[in-house]
Amino acid sequence: MTKRAPPGTSRAAPRPAARAESRAGEAGPNPPLLPAWREIVDPSLPFLLPLLLLAVGRFVFWLYLPFASEDAYITFRYARNLVAGNGLVFNPGERVMGFTSAPWTLWTSLGYALLRDTVLWTRVWTMLGDVTTLLVLGTLLRRHASPAAAWCFNFFFAAWPYVAAVGVSGMENSLMVTLIVLAAALSARRSAASGPVLGLLALWRPEGVAAAAIIGLGALWRDRLVALAILIAGALALAGYYGSPIPQSLFAKSQMYGTPGPWLGRHWWEWLSPFSFGRWPIASEANNLLPLTVLLAPALVRGVPEMWRARSSGLALAIAGALTVWLGYALLGVAYFNWYMIVPLAGIVALAAVGAPHIVRGRGLYVSAALFVVGMWTLAPNLYLGRAKAEYFGFGVIADYLLQHARPGEKVMLEPIGLIGYHAPLRVVDEVGLVSPQVARRRLQGSGWYTDIANQERPEWLVVRRNVLKTGEAWAGAGAPFRSDVERDSLLAHYRTMTGTDEEAGDLSMVVLRRIR
Repeated sequence: MTKRAPPGTSRAAPRPAARAESRAGEAGPNPPLLPAWREIVDPSLPFLLPLLLLAVGRFVFWLYLPFASEDAYITFRYARNLVAGNGLVFNPGERVMGFTSAPWTLWTSLGYALLRDTVLWTRVWTMLGDVTTLLVLGTLLRRHASPAAAWCFNFFFAAWPYVAAVGVSGMENSLMVTLIVLAAALSARRSAASGPVLGLLALWRPEGVAAAAIIGLGALWRDRLVALAILIAGALALAGYYGSPIPQSLFAKSQMYGTPGPWLGRHWWEWLSPFSFGRWPIASEANNLLPLTVLLAPALVRGVPEMWRARSSGLALAIAGALTVWLGYALLGVAYFNWYMIVPLAGIVALAAVGAPHIVRGRGLYVSAALFVVGMWTLAPNLYLGRAKAEYFGFGVIADYLLQHARPGEKVMLEPIGLIGYHAPLRVVDEVGLVSPQVARRRLQGSGWYTDIANQERPEWLVVRRNVLKTGEAWAGAGAPFRSDVERDSLLAHYRTMTGTDEEAGDLSMVVLRRIR
């Protein structure tokens, strides 16, 4: 016969005590979205230390990176034109959606109207968003995985230099992580706020539609319909103003850089495999992560069944939403831009954090991983400071020259349209086609596009990389700029070289030419 336990006693729980501890304090069907203040300030819980690390990391980059990233200034110019009464346009009179996030652009416009400082505005709101991500996702990890999982994610998210660098970039991608986490947590709680947040996520970026659709599987029909109504209303407004709800920037990038599929686009996943595929990862951010692969890969695999068992939870929905974005990038082979990595990385690290406590025994590996993350601050900042320096000396110098020597309203043809376009009051002809659809269409037709566009637009100024003039090869994207050296020389005969950046910069070196006849 089996002896029954006496009243007041219980058998050993099959799950770790830490799991039970993580659920302490929950009440009712809707546990708190955020930790209580006493939990936030408790140094033994995974909130206080990560919040301090997050603040320190942002302060360091805020101090040493006074400018936003190059592409952020495209959005900033749209914001300034809207406040100035020119409409939500890059070039006055040209309704082209060259930004990727309409809500972020409008929010940045409000910041410009209030502060006249878009860099400060975007950094403050991204910081608030990252704090929200840390608190909400950390709470979900404690509740549905374990305190150790919450510590793993929150420590990485707060201390990894790349996350801090994107947080001060002025780009909208960090806040997309926040929206994914909030939409998932609210949907699982059956909150009435989940519909508006899901709708905002769907409008945030094109890939936000896919993330919102996956997260919406865990929402009530009421909230799905609210989100759909918001998406449709936003799409109709964009279509009414620009002629299409799909950003021209999306068309241009996909056409110029292509979508070659998962093998040629393996920069999105090769760094997750312990097996090397004939090369080191080509993305700098992936190279920095490579030593963690031996832990990330098995932790990811172990985290999958855990999240499948909790698939209706806010944690599973958040991870699924972020990984949907990553899967789309990887399958299509989307061109790599460093700020794109933040959403996939958040989902991957969260899932690995769920699995890590199941494969790690003892504290040694945790300490080693933490030391690696902190030690990356002796290396990674050089990467981001180097990029900022290259952009300033490559683009900022040109912007200052055009500001002093060009007349407002003159036309300039160039590829880096962000920093230069924001500071120099010129009409821009964009070599990639983000704000100049005619350029993207012509480039797809083959060689000679640079000559044809220059002859058609007759810009007073050309800003071009020296390497393009020397070799006749495009800096990036489809189509050769010239049909022949003779054609190139014939075009340049109409221009005179005025200034340029340091030739020692190699391919990054740029030259400014002014039309003389």
